[in-house]
Amino acid sequence: MVSTCVLLLVLAGSPQATQPDPARAGWEAIQRGDGEKAAFAFRQVLAANPRDVRALMGAGIAAHLLGRDDDAISSLKRALQVEPDNVQASYLLGPIAYGQGDLDLAIKSYERVVKLAPGSQAIYQQLEAWKKEAALHDTFAARPGARFTVMFEGPAQQAIATRVSGVLETAYVQVGKALNAYPAETVTTILYTKQQFRDITRSPSWAAAAYDGRIRIPVRGALNDPAELDRIVTHEYVHAVIHQMYPRVPGWLNEGLATYLEPVDHSRLVAGLRSAGSMIPLARLTEAFDTADGGEAVLAYAQSYVGARVLAERLGANFPVFLQYVGNGTSVDQALLLFNVSAADVEREWKRRAR
Repeated sequence: MVSTCVLLLVLAGSPQATQPDPARAGWEAIQRGDGEKAAFAFRQVLAANPRDVRALMGAGIAAHLLGRDDDAISSLKRALQVEPDNVQASYLLGPIAYGQGDLDLAIKSYERVVKLAPGSQAIYQQLEAWKKEAALHDTFAARPGARFTVMFEGPAQQAIATRVSGVLETAYVQVGKALNAYPAETVTTILYTKQQFRDITRSPSWAAAAYDGRIRIPVRGALNDPAELDRIVTHEYVHAVIHQMYPRVPGWLNEGLATYLEPVDHSRLVAGLRSAGSMIPLARLTEAFDTADGGEAVLAYAQSYVGARVLAERLGANFPVFLQYVGNGTSVDQALLLFNVSAADVEREWKRRAR
């Protein structure tokens, strides 16, 4: 989200003196990262002129800042309906569409960019990577369903695909009950060889799977350890739920919840945290998951797991409501106060359990 938003702000440009006050306020709010105020400002502009292309783009950026990527895509598509040759709108639309699992729209958007404004090597390389991914997926078989679609590479992965489908259905019930969250959109899971997974996701070597709008899992030898496969599938499904239902949950809590809801015993994970002797500062806990250092990643997962467990246990039946507040942009500390829970008290309990 952060790197994407930086790109969006560059593309959007600074407010122009000739723009009406609501539009200027909208762009200034975007520069501050305030999606709510930006969305309000651009709604005002569009109420007066629904075909204002810059306001439609601004509304798209604001929606993206708020984690409402379906709305962002809708606004950017409307901008392109009004002005089909708008390069910036296509530039914005590509990565947001990709993040929502619409690879075809992402490719078409960047093809339009390359056609209208050739010369960017980075855009060309990204477009080629997306095309290679699409070509690979065209060779895959699929198990479509009402809630889940599992894509896999032919008969060799048929048995794994069957198990993955079953685990997803179980997770739908169990995770849904725990979080009171049942995603409306179909969740797509793609099964890869290890090399395909690395080529497409560019994940660090320690990563067992990835979620970027689709669940991606390297599955070679997966049935040799079915319990581990079940854990991975459930973990990534939680990410899909959070992406759809609680889009602005902090990254560390997202990972902590995914770990907390895995169908396994986490005592060894916590024991490793206790033996580490120190904790990653909360301010950089989310970014710790981007490390190439597998040891630091394990520590980050363990610490986030403990934090998510403490929150879930302290809030009890109010936990899903708490997530709704946080998912809508309320800070964790402020959301806790709504339930008369002290953030400092939660942090003390977090540290006590971690040590």
